[in-house]
Amino acid sequence: MRRTMRASASFLVLATAVALRPLPPVVIAPAQFGVPKDYDDLKAQLLARGHPSVTVAPLSRLSWLRIVPSVFSEPFWQGALRPTPTLGFFYEALDDAFADLDASEPVAVLGHSIGGWVARAWCAERNEARVKRLVTLGTPHNEPPEGLFSKIDQTRGLLKYINAEFPPDPAVVTCVAGTATKVDALGELVGSKAWDEDLSRSPLLEGLVALPSYLALGGGNPFGVEGDGLIPVETACLAGCPRVEVPCHHSDFVPTALDSIRLPETYPWYGSPEVFGAWAGALALADD
Repeated sequence: MRRTMRASASFLVLATAVALRPLPPVVIAPAQFGVPKDYDDLKAQLLARGHPSVTVAPLSRLSWLRIVPSVFSEPFWQGALRPTPTLGFFYEALDDAFADLDASEPVAVLGHSIGGWVARAWCAERNEARVKRLVTLGTPHNEPPEGLFSKIDQTRGLLKYINAEFPPDPAVVTCVAGTATKVDALGELVGSKAWDEDLSRSPLLEGLVALPSYLALGGGNPFGVEGDGLIPVETACLAGCPRVEVPCHHSDFVPTALDSIRLPETYPWYGSPEVFGAWAGALALADD
């Protein structure tokens, strides 16, 4: 089953259709270097929508330092890392997030960025049967096609292993991809404004960030590729799983050692109020 949906008035129909479906507790698997505070606004929207509880996996900035030893391991240099033990710190945070939930209650997991594929691996390796919905926001699910960038592999084998060993269940997984940033040609980039007063954004900076990211993750010509400014649409969508495409950017925060830097509202992301309603229905449970 595969369905493609774009933000439009049709989402009002979707919202009405799911309004009466049961809403489960939600666990959020953060993006790289994301911490619970970064998701306060998203958490508030989910609670206001009727989810009985929303828990963000309790990661700290320092938690990510626990991945450093893997850099000095043989599997890292061979491109053969495995989720266990590499992602142990993230698994423990998800364990903690689930600890206070009812052992028999269905749960929805919301994965932002790499949190989406970490959650996929965690569900499989923990054999977590409570997860009935997994919605991913701008998650780089697909490794680059064979070639130079597949050999570089930023995940050092993690993603390839997860995709091979833990194929997604289309009845559970929905992929949400952003389409806000596309550069059609080099001339467009060169002619972009460093700061557009009307948009209150920097089209030049957006393009300069997006193009190398699309190249590395997509493995092909990055011009004309739609994405959220970091993750191309096709990288964020798993074959056979429902997909939702929305006009937004990857995130509304930039992590720092202290508090994250919040981006202006002129950079809508998956959790922005005008975008949230386009995919939130995917968290609802199926009718009995």
